[in-house]
Amino acid sequence: MADALTDILDSIRMRGSIFSRAALTAPWGFESGTTSAGMFHAVVRGRAWATLADGGRPVALERGDMVLMPFGDNHLMTDQPERATRPIGEVSTTDRRGMGHLVVDGDGADTSLICGTVAFEPAGAHPVLSVLPRLIRVQDTTGASARLIEDLIRMIADEVDAPVAGSEAVVARLTDVLVVYALRNYINTLADGEGGWMGGLRDPVIAEALGHIHRRPDHPWTVAGLASTVGLSRSAFHHRFRDAVGETPSDYLTRWRVHLAGRLLREERFSVAAAGRQVGYQTEASFSNAFLRVMGVRPGAYKRAA
Repeated sequence: MADALTDILDSIRMRGSIFSRAALTAPWGFESGTTSAGMFHAVVRGRAWATLADGGRPVALERGDMVLMPFGDNHLMTDQPERATRPIGEVSTTDRRGMGHLVVDGDGADTSLICGTVAFEPAGAHPVLSVLPRLIRVQDTTGASARLIEDLIRMIADEVDAPVAGSEAVVARLTDVLVVYALRNYINTLADGEGGWMGGLRDPVIAEALGHIHRRPDHPWTVAGLASTVGLSRSAFHHRFRDAVGETPSDYLTRWRVHLAGRLLREERFSVAAAGRQVGYQTEASFSNAFLRVMGVRPGAYKRAA
């Protein structure tokens, strides 16, 4: 599992930033609005509740917890469930450094939050981003990792509160680490039967097969060939992979290749033919057809848009 999960997490491209420091005294509540980037809130002190604006169960957050809305869904942050909210713009100000501040002065318990955004690469083909839930709570009930996330939150808060030369770069890197930690925590704490293919990473055979696909996407893999590398018959491997991952080995291989090729087109400016060859397609036509099935657009049009 570790190798496959490392490969997947390492492949995610994102850019995180902090947009606000919140000092809130109950009663308080704000509504984020929908954004094009993901949003997260980390609790430095006190407690809070997070709820998707279009319904869902309120999620409780304590000190050191974090909530991530990877697709920027409109959500409510409150001191108590069912608390009335105001648009975030009505409780925010911006200082001379461009840092936002959310301030609500009540007469109850106080809560301190760090609020940020994270812009992920196009998510359509990425194995993780395409299947994430709309709200992820990062909460360590065992206490094994609580110190780590609390330390990350504290370091970000210190840099935001007392900026020095280089603070902006430090905050950006720490924010990326925090988001990767959130994704890893989510995947590692999935219950059996949850999370689709990500739950399948617990199966060592499936994790090994995914590792082969990730490390050698250009290899002419067949279902029989992958089955042989993990010591199973073709039929047994096919059914086990499909049950764990939710799609066939061939479909997953196509999705992974298209994801990698999209990055080559977008970031490295490869030609369509060169990108296809790099990820294992022998002809431009076969690559173009596979790309269209996964992304809904031809690779040439995708490259021009990027």
